[in-house]
Amino acid sequence: MHSPPQLTPATSAPPRPDVSLRESIRPAPPAVGFGARYRLRPPLLLAAGCLAATIASAEPAAVSIVDGVGRTLRVPASIERVYATSPVGAVMLYTLSPQKMVGWNYKLGQAERHFILPAARELPALGGWFGESAMGNRESILVARPDVILSVGQHDRTAIEFAERLQGQIGIPVFVASGGLSDTAATYELVGKLLGVPERAAALADYARRTLSQARAAAEAIPRREQVRVYYAEGMRGLQTDTRGSWHTELLDLLGVENVADVPTTSGFGRVSVSLDQVIAWKPDVVLACPEKLNANGSWMPEWLQDPAWREVPGVARGRVYLIPGAPFNWFDRPPSPARLLGLKWLLWVLYPERADFDMVAETREFYRLFYGYDLGEAEARSILEASQPKFVAKP
Repeated sequence: MHSPPQLTPATSAPPRPDVSLRESIRPAPPAVGFGARYRLRPPLLLAAGCLAATIASAEPAAVSIVDGVGRTLRVPASIERVYATSPVGAVMLYTLSPQKMVGWNYKLGQAERHFILPAARELPALGGWFGESAMGNRESILVARPDVILSVGQHDRTAIEFAERLQGQIGIPVFVASGGLSDTAATYELVGKLLGVPERAAALADYARRTLSQARAAAEAIPRREQVRVYYAEGMRGLQTDTRGSWHTELLDLLGVENVADVPTTSGFGRVSVSLDQVIAWKPDVVLACPEKLNANGSWMPEWLQDPAWREVPGVARGRVYLIPGAPFNWFDRPPSPARLLGLKWLLWVLYPERADFDMVAETREFYRLFYGYDLGEAEARSILEASQPKFVAKP
């Protein structure tokens, strides 16, 4: 018989990490430009020439660096201003070096702003290339004057062609790197080298490697008879999903969890539409619900769970519906960011509580402090975890 995940008794706060995000953040250098052009008279030409030579010699040197797909780029030797093309890259950049951000690529909601450092939460939304039909605003990006643009996510031929096209259009180097779960540590190290923050990158990469190793070991130890079957519910009606092999369900694949969605795989944005009859026929043991509409405090409750028809789904009928935490960033997907490292631990905790040999409250607090620079209190951590296990499901 399944035992629900339990929160451990109150404990003392875990030790602070050696590399602090909050202590490292500082405002990005202000934009500098000339507001008017000046016509120089002949007597001033010599002086102007000397001045131009002095400015040229003072300009930052450029260096060559190889990105995550083998492209050689010329970038400033000291990078201080960075833009990311998608939320995947924005989350990685925020956790790595928020003081270098020139803006977000989407507007932060109240639930996100609550956990974001003050200097970063007020940054503008510049748009980006993500979602089903979104197009970035090249003019806004140029005004923000980034030294480099990060394209972190899928790193296939399409991503490379996009990077080359964008770089050619706006004249700013576009650095491509993998956003894959298994590549998280290597991408942190690669981007950390680019941005000149190798120590910070090493701390996050070490956490990533340790977490992935522990998760794989835990998954291998689970007997086949104990493995659960999961339906991943997305969309406002819970009737969109992603299949095995999708980068939106990498956590399930890594843990060897059976994803019941038996529909053709889609690439890119994903989200295959299905019917409730299909979900019922798949007979999932567990339903994982993707957060679509968060309250200001980060909590949420999917309205579709109030439909009694969902009680025909075994996981719902048995009360095994888990709401994926979504603040400040989704722990499971959308975006499939480094927050998934904490999501791996949470998933083990809710799916196999008897095998979760760690304190989920302490793990949550450590992650928020290390990756977000947020000092999450024990009560707040417990509130987040308790909200992921709704006591109310569909009415009979």
